[in-house]
Amino acid sequence: MPELLGAIDVGTSTARAGLFSPQGELIAMARAPLASGSPGPGLVEQDAQAVWRAAKGALRRVLASAGRTGADLAAIGVTTQRASAVVWDRRTGRPLSPLVIWSDLRGVARAGELREAGFFLAPQQSAAKLERVLAGIEGAPALAAGGHLAWGNIDAFLIWKLTGGAVHATDASQAWPTGYLDVVNGAWNGALIAHQGLDEAMFPRLVDTFGPIGLTARGIVGAAVPIRADIADQQSALIAHGRGAGVAKVTYGTSATLDVGTGEAFVYKSPTAPPFVVSRVAGRTEFCLEGMVLSAGSALDWLRRTCALGDHRRFEALAASVPDAGGAALLPALQGLGAPHGDASRRGELIGLTGAVTRGHIARAALEGVAFRVREAVEHVFALADVPFPDVLGVDGGLTASETFLQIQADLLGRPVRRHACAEATACGAAIAAGLGAGLLTDADAAFTRYDRPFEPSIGTDEADARFAGWRAAVYG
Repeated sequence: MPELLGAIDVGTSTARAGLFSPQGELIAMARAPLASGSPGPGLVEQDAQAVWRAAKGALRRVLASAGRTGADLAAIGVTTQRASAVVWDRRTGRPLSPLVIWSDLRGVARAGELREAGFFLAPQQSAAKLERVLAGIEGAPALAAGGHLAWGNIDAFLIWKLTGGAVHATDASQAWPTGYLDVVNGAWNGALIAHQGLDEAMFPRLVDTFGPIGLTARGIVGAAVPIRADIADQQSALIAHGRGAGVAKVTYGTSATLDVGTGEAFVYKSPTAPPFVVSRVAGRTEFCLEGMVLSAGSALDWLRRTCALGDHRRFEALAASVPDAGGAALLPALQGLGAPHGDASRRGELIGLTGAVTRGHIARAALEGVAFRVREAVEHVFALADVPFPDVLGVDGGLTASETFLQIQADLLGRPVRRHACAEATACGAAIAAGLGAGLLTDADAAFTRYDRPFEPSIGTDEADARFAGWRAAVYG
């Protein structure tokens, strides 16, 4: 009987596929890079068909690398970036539009118009962009009238392709960031859809986050494998750390994203730390609050390239070579400031440069800048969530491979942090969700939630507070 759990994890820059044992062991992982293009100012697009090929290829490679076949998979979970939009032809499965991803800003003006009409939307949400995407498709009205158009976040497109066009579906955690979900009744927001003159027949069917969704077409991996979960990427990473009120994590990727579980309580107190759906199963919805540092890994990558600071290992060694930033300070804000500021117009700054500042000081200032921004988000979100701060804050993502950074984060946060033992926590969460949906795991099963040693603060709270205040005075004036 098959027992392995598979995960397809499609982010902004990488498509991954992972194999996990029922005991939570990561057996194998395969990756493929994803390319983004910018055809104009503020526009960020990908080729949805290329994303599909990358995800399918990663799934096949991970099975081959582990010496397994599709018949060994008990279930697959899908997790992807959120608030993207792609339109395709139901008859052919061919994308008719680019995949417009979350960081694209073509919806700024439309979001303002929709807010004036009574629909609270952010520019990043799909509902602020979909009309413009459709306007770029030749013959879209006729295709829609004929029932030939389908749209969705990238998760819905991948599920469509995985099932050979048999299933057009998404879950509430993926639907909520699009702006189209009515979270009260768990259905699509008919008033917004009608206001935009869209046909609800274009929309995916809403399914439970964990549970039966469909079967893969046999040609994908040589077997009809059950798809038993669909979940948004940040919420998937949260599930890798646990479930329920008070569970928290920071995921360090392109951005740094803090999620704090609020259980079944829908908490909305700040537009810079909005509520997100973690899961919806059998009519029961769990939520979290989310605070995002928009530029984390992206700011570090930009600095490494621009200042010729070497690869990740060289960059970490430079940062570790000095005890402080030598008076330099970085505000990582290539795409504006997220929580708690909500200032899309703010840009990054590297300040305090003198003749005594070395490459090591600049590298350390960059890591400290990300750590300080995370502290801002942590203080803001936990003040809203009305849940106790955990004894140790769970962290995951690519930047957590740097022990230098984790020590800096613990020092400047003034609290211990612990790294998830699985570097691919988002994929791990998708596997957990698939296991729940397949009945192989229970809510009480914590086999997947494992950690490395914690990183304890090496400086006192007073010093951490003073350094935080000094950094804020330097970068905000």
